[in-house]
Amino acid sequence: MSETNTPALGGAMVPTTAPVPARTRALVLAALVPVVLFTAACVVYNAPASPARNRLVGPVNRVLEPYFAQDWQLFGPTPGDSVSLVYMAARMKTPSGAVVETPPVEIEDAIDRSPQDFPINPTKLPGVLLAFDETAQKYTQQATDIKKLPADQKAAAQTDLDKSFATNFLEMRRFFSAQAATLYPHNEILAVKATFKDRPIVPFSARYANPQPVEPTDPELETSWLDYVPGVAQ
Repeated sequence: MSETNTPALGGAMVPTTAPVPARTRALVLAALVPVVLFTAACVVYNAPASPARNRLVGPVNRVLEPYFAQDWQLFGPTPGDSVSLVYMAARMKTPSGAVVETPPVEIEDAIDRSPQDFPINPTKLPGVLLAFDETAQKYTQQATDIKKLPADQKAAAQTDLDKSFATNFLEMRRFFSAQAATLYPHNEILAVKATFKDRPIVPFSARYANPQPVEPTDPELETSWLDYVPGVAQ
């Protein structure tokens, strides 16, 4: 904005302000729109549960959670010394009516690399598998401890352990059902099974050796066959 002087009564000069160009006003308004939308999204994201919030929280989460949700991707953890691998198998009915079991397919490596496909709005799937890996480790450790108990205490302890992890395995069942539907879209899937394995990372001193050493892959946990959850892939 610039000022110009115009004569007033009595001959005095009165400063006046030139009008703001329409293009400038439009640019300012356009710049304010993202600010207003982001502020509104933050209000909805942090609002207490209510019917109004439930109607709006879906698109808000898709925008905010990849950047602001607190999870293991938010911090710089101590570098790991092993690679976690998840192998998934599916039991399904073919168009001919035969029931077959697929060979185990390793799915974690591709999911870990998936945020690079769209870095502007990265997927949260690697964080899901990190949580599953930790669940598998904790369950395996506690199941191993139960085997050391007296024989008359093992059954009750195992029942309590399974109950405490029931919610975790339900989430695994839903997640692996969705993955199976993506891998085998034209088959009637009946059940899914996951096997968690762990492989040490090749030491840096041997990383460029030729031939490169192959570290052993150790199984951690193999789930039972989990009933397929229809509709979770939509």
